[in-house]
Amino acid sequence: MAQTADYSHRSPVQKLGIEAGQRVEVGGDLGADLRRDLRETLGRGFVRSAEVDAAIVLVESVEEAEQTMVAYRPRLREAGSLWLVTWKRGHETYVNQMELVAPARRVGLIDNKTCSIDEERSGIRFVIPRALRGRVDPRAS
Repeated sequence: MAQTADYSHRSPVQKLGIEAGQRVEVGGDLGADLRRDLRETLGRGFVRSAEVDAAIVLVESVEEAEQTMVAYRPRLREAGSLWLVTWKRGHETYVNQMELVAPARRVGLIDNKTCSIDEERSGIRFVIPRALRGRVDPRAS
């Protein structure tokens, strides 16, 4: 019988892979608890400009997600990540995360992880594919 990994003991910050000293920007109403936990782990405040190791953004529509991808893609460090946090099924602004994969590819990002943030929200991580790292942003041509 196949075993499935149990990540219920991990905090949302651990699931997001955020580590001390990283340059992280947050957007949208992620909640005071998650923001506090992120700051504690980082040992610093959030950034608002320049390159980021990670961006964590709550989005409530596919259109908002696309705009977020376009805005953050040029700011991601090569090994950086863009976490789009969405409401889970049943919420009035639920977004099917699979609908975010095609727009991400158009801006030079791929999805490589999902996780549950809490009872109401989940996240999907987008990164720059290894084959595109070190190259000019594909939209810049």
